[in-house]
Amino acid sequence: MKQINPYLTFNGNCEEAFNFYKSVFDGEFSYIKRLSETPPIGRL
Repeated sequence: MKQINPYLTFNGNCEEAFNFYKSVFDGEFSYIKRLSETPPIGRL
């Protein structure tokens, strides 16, 4: 089975947008990672 792994960004309403698309396509998310959960980049 083919699969896509989209990376989308929204200006402050990403989770709201994702939940909308989830309802439109009647799907589920296998994984959601919030920016606050990511390690800082370039920090020494």
